[in-house]
Amino acid sequence: MDSVSRRQTRRIELIGEYDISQKPQIAALFEALDPGGPATIDMTRVSYIDSSFLNELIRLRMRFVPHQITLLVRGDNVRRILGLVKFDRLFEIESA
Repeated sequence: MDSVSRRQTRRIELIGEYDISQKPQIAALFEALDPGGPATIDMTRVSYIDSSFLNELIRLRMRFVPHQITLLVRGDNVRRILGLVKFDRLFEIESA
């Protein structure tokens, strides 16, 4: 897993590909976020995600109710997957 930074308590920057093999690391990383306010997940350098990653995003979303979670995305593949599963209804998705 190529996690680069957790600049503040509620901001994570991710790099690379995220599939079932990184599920425990992603789960731990997301669990470490303090749900006391809005969060930002910088995915601008993520090139691949699978359903296990999407599941961890849903778990994160449930912990952060009622606070906003912003997903920063750049790649068309990642944006397309998030759109197909209607994550724009759960997250603020922004282009970077």
